[in-house]
Formats: sequence, C-alpha cells, structure tokens
Amino acid sequence: MVRAVAVTSSSASLGLGVTKSRFVVCDGLSSQSFVMVGTHRKGTRMVQPLTKVNAGRRGAGLVRADALPSSQEVAKNVPGAQAVSLEEVAPDSSKPISESNGPSSSMKSRNENIRDEARRQGAGCSPTTFSAKYVPFCPGQETDEEYSLDEVIYRSKTGALLDVQHDIEALRRAGDGNYWKKLFDSRVGKTTWPYGSGVWSKKEWVLPEIDDDDIVSVFEGNSNLFWAERFGKEALNMSDLWVKHCGISHTGSFKDLGMTVLVSQVNRLRKLGKPLLGVGCASTGDTSAALSAYCAAAGIPAIVFLPANKISIAQLVQPIANGALVLSMDTDFDGCMRLIREVTSELPIYLANSLNSLRLEGQKTAAIEILQQFDWEVPDWVIVPGGNLGNIYAFYKGFYMCKELGLVDRMPKLVCAQAANANPLYRAYKDGWETFKPVKALPTFASAIQIGDPVSIDRAIHALSQVDGIVEEATEQEIMDVCAQADKSGMFTCPHTGVALVALQKLRGRGVIGANDRTVVVSTAHGLKFTQSKVDYHSSELPEITSKFANPPVTVPDDFGSIMDVLRQKLALR
Repeated sequence: MVRAVAVTSSSASLGLGVTKSRFVVCDGLSSQSFVMVGTHRKGTRMVQPLTKVNAGRRGAGLVRADALPSSQEVAKNVPGAQAVSLEEVAPDSSKPISESNGPSSSMKSRNENIRDEARRQGAGCSPTTFSAKYVPFCPGQETDEEYSLDEVIYRSKTGALLDVQHDIEALRRAGDGNYWKKLFDSRVGKTTWPYGSGVWSKKEWVLPEIDDDDIVSVFEGNSNLFWAERFGKEALNMSDLWVKHCGISHTGSFKDLGMTVLVSQVNRLRKLGKPLLGVGCASTGDTSAALSAYCAAAGIPAIVFLPANKISIAQLVQPIANGALVLSMDTDFDGCMRLIREVTSELPIYLANSLNSLRLEGQKTAAIEILQQFDWEVPDWVIVPGGNLGNIYAFYKGFYMCKELGLVDRMPKLVCAQAANANPLYRAYKDGWETFKPVKALPTFASAIQIGDPVSIDRAIHALSQVDGIVEEATEQEIMDVCAQADKSGMFTCPHTGVALVALQKLRGRGVIGANDRTVVVSTAHGLKFTQSKVDYHSSELPEITSKFANPPVTVPDDFGSIMDVLRQKLALR
C-alpha cells in the first residue's frame, strides 16, 4: 500500500527564508523517497515521480526549495494528500525529513533491537543543530571562558563551578513553546531508543550532540506524580497536594536521572579514546547505587568511597551487587568527597559527584516532567530536600528553560528543605544570604543529605534568590513523626521526603502556603531503602525519639477468643 503525504518545512525549523514541500512515499518494503505529484482515484493512490531523492549518503538528494511546489499546492492538486509541517513528522527537530525518520520509516524487523533500529534510522541524517558547552557558573558576570563537553574538567580557571549552557537561540529557532510541548509529549510511554527514557525524551535540552548509540539508559524517569489526597486533607487541610516520587526508579532514587547522562558521556569519551580507567564518586548511598548500576550496564569500572557505618544496608548492598570497587572509610561524606577529589586529580578516573554539572542536566528533567503531568500548568510551590544542593538548582534550571522557551509563562516558588543536623543553607538563608559557613554535619535519619559543606551552595543560593525561594529545616523528631503520619495515609516515605514534608507543615502552619495552593513535594528516594529506621520507630527503640505514631504488631495467643478480644478492643467493637 502506497501512502502520500505533502510535507512543508518552514523557515522557522530550517532557518531558511523559503518554504519547500516534498512527498515521502512508503510501501512498507522499500526505503525510497521521492519528490512528486500525483492523482487519486477511489481506492487507489497513483504517483508520478518528478525527482528521486537519493538519501543513501550524506549531502545527496538536495533539491532547490523554490523549484518545488508548496504544500498547499500539493494538497490542493492531489486529492487525499494532507499538508503537514516538518515538525509533525520528524521525531528530532534538528533532522530533515527523510526515509529514515519520516512517515516512510519501516517498522523494526524481528532481527534487530531498538538500538539497532535507532542506528538504522539515524543513518544519513544531518548532524544536530543544537549544542551545549561548559561555562563558569558566575551569574551576571561576563566571561569568554568555555569548554567542550568532551573535555574532562570540573571547575573554571578561577575554581568556580561549571554549568552546562545550551544554545537557547537554536532551540528557540526550532519551534515555539507549543512545538516543544508537542515533541516531548509525543515521546512519553514509547519504547523508541532512547526517547522511552524520561530524561532522553528531552535529549535536545540535555545532551544534544551525543550519538544515540552511546547513551546508557534503563528508561529512567517518567516517575509517578500522585495526589496525596488523604494526607493533604487530614494533616494539612490542603486540597491540591502532590508528591513527585523520583524514588520510583531503577536504583530507588532520583540520582538515576543524572547518572544516565554522566555515564553516557563517559561512554562517549572512552569511545573517543579518552584514557579513562573508570568513574568514581563519594557517596552517602544513593549516588553510589546509581553510579554502579549504570557503569555495570555500560561495562565501565566504578569506584565508590563510602563513609563506614553511616549508610543503610540497602544502600551499601547496591554497589556491591553491581560489581563496583567499594572503599569504606572511617570518615563522613565531606571526608570522602575531599579524598575522591584528590584521587581523581592524580588518576584518570572521571568524577561523578554533583560537582560535575552533567548530572544536573538529567535531574532537571524531573521539573519538566512535573509540568507535563499537569498538562503544562505551573504549580504554586515545589519543595525539594537539600544536601549537596545540586538538585534544587536542577529543578530551577528545568523550570527556567521551560519559561525561557515559552512552554510556560511563570515559575513556581521553590523551597529547599534541610535536616536541622546538616543545615548550612538554612543558616545562610536566615542570615539573609549575607554569609555562608560550612558546618559539621551531625547524624540524621536523612543520611543522604548529611552534608555540612555542600558543593553546590552557590548554585542553590542563586536559584532560590531568583524565585524568592525559602529554606526550612526539620528536626529528627519531626522527620520521624511526619514519615509515620504520611505512611498511615498510604505513602511509604524515605526520611528525606520526611524533611520536605516537615517544611511543608511549617509553611502551611504559618499561612505561607495556602489551603488551595497546588504544591508538589519531591520524594527523592524509596522508603524501602530505610526500613530499619521505620522498624525502630514503630518498636519505640529510637534513642531520644518519642514514637508518637507508633503502630507495633500486637502479640496474641493463637486461639479464637483471644483474637476476638483484641479485635473488639482495637476496632472499638461491642
């Protein structure tokens, strides 16, 4: 069966001052593409080729745009042909329509996988017109310093953090906000490589120049955004409370979103011949789990520095199971971070901590997902737990790009929530951002954010300052109580999510957040990673913690009468 479609490529998408039209014809078997006109009879489409387009090699098959009929002319003269734009048929806005990425593309054959299919469809396509680079993170200051993403570099010449800067004008030329919304939405729920990932479905905004074949992904992202109806109503008198469960991911935390980007780039660098022995990180648990999993998937060695006896067993076993080299040290996270930086300065080991801005490119896609899940309506508040503080900046960056490129017209207010035992950002906020002093982080149930000298402090302060953001803190008693309350409403929260829920409670109590404000709490990890603290809470075995909402199992003899007595008592039966 032959199908004809009239296609228009506009000047907005191609950057030209002309408009051209062409047909793509697919009979389900051949991969030829023609520029043509045709006639139509009932039940039959007949075509007469004008110019055959040889797309078998790069640069071939070019036809003068002004020699071609417009899509309106084609649609008018060929009954049954539909005039559509290039953006409606091309899966990648940077690629011209061809037999491999347009409607003529044949289905995947039984003897090829989705990566093979992506490789075949990308053959002969022009390189992307989008790009990104490293620049020093110095908002408001002019600088000519920049670096390719293919360089192994983590700080600027002055020691400042680096940021990934995208060519916003190129993204803007590709299409307006509606174009990007339509493109991103079209990829959700698909298995097309690599767009089935919630991160790589935004590839043009993440790592635009990487080849699809170099991407290391387990189709992370696309995480649940659920309405916390009962907890919102009963605990907070709120009608529009939502939880973005980033912990529903491959390794059980939001770290997967950034690690797929970082490990993909390392995979690319190794293929380019960069002498990288492996990838290393300091971790309080979740980063090491994500790094080890993605490195294992790519066959790249992973080296992990962990503080001894300061992470949960569930967090420790993940890098071990994935084959990472795990070094357990008698220090805290800040000590591990200092040592890994010294090691990576001497050995060709790529640093994977959030000092590396590539990870933030993946993490920012969670913000874009939130907007997608609300049909591109902006929530009033987004509350993010903060430790090393890269994630609060990542959320800011995701929302900011959506506003800059016209997908939304405003940004939400951001709240960063810290544990009171590791609260340097909170102290700086209370001081009006006048000073920042690292602190000695004390033990906290929210172990992943037990960080006293956060790497991304400057990023976090900038992000919160730009949106009139707020920082709150949570004590250990508050964390465990709110987790128990939330769990009784059907959630199963990690302590870090508990920190964010405490911040919400306090802001709601002061009337800062209204009863009808649409509010999103970001859950950064799965509660199953922290079961021991829950067991101890409900067993009333936590030192210095009063288990106000404990719900321990009831010991009862194995006879009917005893069971009925307990049920009558607990269920208030008469």
